[in-house]
Amino acid sequence: MLIRQLIAVGSVTFLKSLSTQGAYVIPHKGVHLPSRPRQLASSDDGYVQSKSVTGLIYEMPNAPSVKLFTKQGCTLCDKVKDILESVREDHPHSLYAVDITDDDKQHWFSKYKYDIPVLHIDDVYWAKHRLTVEDAITGIKESREGRFANRLGEPDASRLEHTS
Repeated sequence: MLIRQLIAVGSVTFLKSLSTQGAYVIPHKGVHLPSRPRQLASSDDGYVQSKSVTGLIYEMPNAPSVKLFTKQGCTLCDKVKDILESVREDHPHSLYAVDITDDDKQHWFSKYKYDIPVLHIDDVYWAKHRLTVEDAITGIKESREGRFANRLGEPDASRLEHTS
């Protein structure tokens, strides 16, 4: 049985295995998704697994609701989240993360597994893969004014897969 210990030193997290297998280093660049308690579990194959990133990132009253469909370790998702945070004060909105790998999110996983990040505003498809500051401002402004409309190009991976 392996016993593991996480040791944080500056911006690097060390994962130390307390067996004869030595120590491992896992770079940690500051996860931008919700900061929530996580349980780390060691599996028989030696991998460390973490829990869901689903949850509220920030909330602003009477503002459009943006959902970021994501999963743990999605660096493009972190970039989109950073863009949204950068416009939050001038263009208020709430931001929620939806982890498509959660057991109860299989519908979203089957649609978006090849295309995260995917964004919705007020439960309407908005964007995928990336977001510019200008796109963020336009979408949030349209939503606040009641003019936001579904964008073309919503991904659906399940349409591409064939079952035999």
